[in-house]
Amino acid sequence: MAPKADDRVSRRKYERETRARFEAEKLLEEKSRELFLANQQLSAHSEELEATVQQRTAELREALIAAEAASAMRSRFVATMSHEIRTPLGGLLGMIDLVLLDETDPAKREYLEYAKTSGQALRRIVNDVLDFSKMEAGAFQFKDEEVDLRALIDGVVAMAKANLDDDADRLTADVAQSVPPLFLGDATRVRQVVFNLVSNAIRYSVDGKISVRACGFPENDRMRVRVEVEDKGVGITEQDQKNLFKDFTQIQNELTSAAQGTGLGLAISKRIVEGAGGKIGVTSVAGEGSTFWFELPVTVIEADASQSEPQCAAADIETLKQARVLLVEDNKINQKLLTSFLQRMGVEVELASNGQIAVDMFRPGAYDLILMDVAMPVMDGLQATHIIHNSWPESERPPIALLTAHVMETIEKEGKSVGVERVLSKPIAYDELQKAVAELLKSKASSASAEHGSDQARLAVFDLMTADAAESLQLTMPEDQITGFLTDFVLDARDKLKTMSAQMSANDLSGVAGAAHSLKGAAGLLGFAEISELAGHIEGSAEDLDEELLSEMTSIIEGQLAQIEGSLS
Repeated sequence: MAPKADDRVSRRKYERETRARFEAEKLLEEKSRELFLANQQLSAHSEELEATVQQRTAELREALIAAEAASAMRSRFVATMSHEIRTPLGGLLGMIDLVLLDETDPAKREYLEYAKTSGQALRRIVNDVLDFSKMEAGAFQFKDEEVDLRALIDGVVAMAKANLDDDADRLTADVAQSVPPLFLGDATRVRQVVFNLVSNAIRYSVDGKISVRACGFPENDRMRVRVEVEDKGVGITEQDQKNLFKDFTQIQNELTSAAQGTGLGLAISKRIVEGAGGKIGVTSVAGEGSTFWFELPVTVIEADASQSEPQCAAADIETLKQARVLLVEDNKINQKLLTSFLQRMGVEVELASNGQIAVDMFRPGAYDLILMDVAMPVMDGLQATHIIHNSWPESERPPIALLTAHVMETIEKEGKSVGVERVLSKPIAYDELQKAVAELLKSKASSASAEHGSDQARLAVFDLMTADAAESLQLTMPEDQITGFLTDFVLDARDKLKTMSAQMSANDLSGVAGAAHSLKGAAGLLGFAEISELAGHIEGSAEDLDEELLSEMTSIIEGQLAQIEGSLS
């Protein structure tokens, strides 16, 4: 029997629905599979991305650590170079000053003045390079102190006039009444900028007037101080002005080679001024002269009545006589130099070769002033100052001044924290030390002068020294003092060798390096080149040495010391 029409329609409908359901299920399965695969790919990509982010983060962290280490290394390098260069330079300039104090022969005084001028030029170059290095390393800091711009400019101009001889009248200064008597700033850095601009004006102009001007004008709740230095020299073209304040840049003209220099003076001045929130610039016409200027925003402060009189006038030196000073210094040359300086001022000097000895020697009322080196064996100057400051009340301890060749900004901050009154920078000239001691003692004394014999015998030990060191030593002190001085060096050097051996046995490699560093400096200043070179090698490779190799090297040094000792006898 044939199916009914309704049955056929229902079957076809069923079959269509079945096929549609099958197609839908098939499509759903395909899409589900595609989604599953996409999720797998997304998960894998997410894991890869997370790994990449972690890797990049680790790389950035390593780069940051490396950058911080490099910055710290550069800061240490600046501090080390500051100490290593300024210490021998201080000895050189100091010995020249000592000889000048006694020399009466005009021809010899002229030679010594030339040597001193060259040494001072070298010091300026060294200071420029070290300042630049500090700025690059981020170790350059500014202080907030009272700045007397009038006195500052007068001092710079007076110093510059002293070098102009008969032509001093061409340099003038004019500070307007609008300049406040005192404002907050870094007096040393402001003086450095003014000195750089005045020095350049003198060096790059053979004649014509040089004018130093200063004025001030209100700016909101503060003031802006402007300083100008105008010269009638060679001038600067508009093209050259674009490069004028760049590092290591000098404008080429007929005076450049004669003027010499590092090409850093203006670059450093720019960084100082801009670091203090100011501006610096120049207006110039080639062949007609230049006007260099800088402006600083300043905070005006009230004048302190106690500062109306200079603290240390020329007559103040009269009462230095018989003041008692404890000099704490480990370097033999610096001991001799500073002791000679102080004795010439009429000061009574006692010597301590490290901070621990200074602490042991100190007693209330024994000293009017302590001059303390910073880098010393056993106990450094900051530790010793801290102990003295905390062990005795203010009424029973004298002022303590640090005398250091290290970077000043860092030492000043650390010094204040332990009770230091003042920080003096090596190399220091006789006049600067005399003024500083007088100010610290707040007393007046006359400068005593000890006569040294002018005829020096030729000792055999001079043949073991470099010619320059032998000549300097021979000019500085009589024969009997030289013999005693070098004998002390030999004894001290042997102590250093014993210290190296003991520290090596105790596996204290930094102690080995420290003793070698001290010996290297003393031997180098005295011209014992081989000893200095060997000590320097020990210092630089202390971590790679063993007891046997160190013993071999110290034996060679001992042989050199025996030779020195034999030549003295």
